[in-house]
Amino acid sequence: MGLSDRFKNEKKKDSSKKIENKSAYPSHVQADLEMLEDIECMVLNKIAYTPVWFEFSNTEQKKLIRDYLNARLSLPENAALILTEDEKDAFVTKILASV
Repeated sequence: MGLSDRFKNEKKKDSSKKIENKSAYPSHVQADLEMLEDIECMVLNKIAYTPVWFEFSNTEQKKLIRDYLNARLSLPENAALILTEDEKDAFVTKILASV
C-alpha cells in the first residue's frame, strides 16, 4: 500500500461522516452569508480598535453596532442583503456576546 492509497482511504472515511452545518442566520440570508460574516468581522475589528468601547453603556454599544450595520447594509455592494429588524437585533446581540 503506497502513500497515495492511504490518503484515498482517509477521504473515504471522512466523506462517510456527515457534518451538519447549522447557521445562526435565517434561510433567506444563507445566499449572502459571506457578506454578513464580512460585516461581522468589520464590526468586531472596529470594536477591538476602539479603546473606549467599554466606557459606553450597553444601550450605546447596541446603538453603535446597529448604526454601523445599517451603514454597511446601505452600501451598493451589500444591497442584496436584506435583514428584518428582528434579524438586526439578533446580529447586535450576537456581536455583544462575542465581545
